[in-house]
Amino acid sequence: MMSLILLASCDAENDGRSPYVTHVRVVTAEMAADLVRASGTGEIKARVESDLSFKVSGKVVSRTVGVGDHVKAGQILATLDPAEQRADIESARASVAAQEATLRMASSVLSRRKALTQTGALSQQELDSAQQEYQSAQNDLEAARARLETANEALVQTELRTDADGTITARNVEVGQVVQPSTAVFTVAHDGARDAVFNVQESALSGTSTPLSMEVTLLSRQDVKAAARIREISPTLDRSLGTVSVKLAIDNPPAQMTLGSAIVADVVMDRTDRISLPWQSMFSKAGKPAVWVVDPKTSTVILRPIEIERYDATMVVLRSGVVPGEQVVVDGGQFLRDQQKVSISEEATQ
Repeated sequence: MMSLILLASCDAENDGRSPYVTHVRVVTAEMAADLVRASGTGEIKARVESDLSFKVSGKVVSRTVGVGDHVKAGQILATLDPAEQRADIESARASVAAQEATLRMASSVLSRRKALTQTGALSQQELDSAQQEYQSAQNDLEAARARLETANEALVQTELRTDADGTITARNVEVGQVVQPSTAVFTVAHDGARDAVFNVQESALSGTSTPLSMEVTLLSRQDVKAAARIREISPTLDRSLGTVSVKLAIDNPPAQMTLGSAIVADVVMDRTDRISLPWQSMFSKAGKPAVWVVDPKTSTVILRPIEIERYDATMVVLRSGVVPGEQVVVDGGQFLRDQQKVSISEEATQ
């Protein structure tokens, strides 16, 4: 076989014909901005949320709102049966009236004993006793009035009101249910600033560099975008997921970014000028990545080792091995050898 090839070559030379030259397609290496990006999906949430609860126990007799309803500050959301609180108020009022009568009696006794003490009919000890009884009656009246005030406040607390304008995002009560103090009944997302909340793998936060830019986009509408910035990184790890909660503050969020909307964050971590080549240009030399580079003076190729920074979807980003302006073979390099002459297919050259 080798003899036939040599004979064919000799025949070609004797006939004056040029030996066969492999046609290749090439790209010219160029420096371009290499953006290191990261992305993730999250959710739009209110920056401020509050859990609303009754401060007294009782049976729920009415509920006026549900999840998704918009509410105003001071609006009544639910009420408890006030029968117990009203009974406490009546009892406290009766106690106040009784203590007022006791104080009047103690005041009258004190006045008489003062007059008798001045004439010498009573001793100072008896006057001091009357003074103590009067002071005690005053203290008892103050305590009774405080109990009445507490009872009135308890009656007010049978009405659950919002603390700010917002949207109901959670409801944990139904009419007829008995609730205990401090049990969360509603969750209200306050109107105003919005955050994009993400659960990020802990390893993704190990770097110390600050992102160059961040943008969030609605998952359902790619044309709805807004700039964002890191506002808070949770110091604790969700052990069940191995993630950390990251909150991005959204600058001037579009109206379409409503509470609960699914969003995608596009984060530019770094920007460096690098050379990128198509996947098809990749070959191997001694088990390491390499590319065929064309020498423009001799029209021959050489298989040159390269260092790869990373792999993208359609391109390979190089760290070193190729300089701008060099021509790299991207098609036709499967059967090349070092120092082999090639011709560049002009119509297919990029």
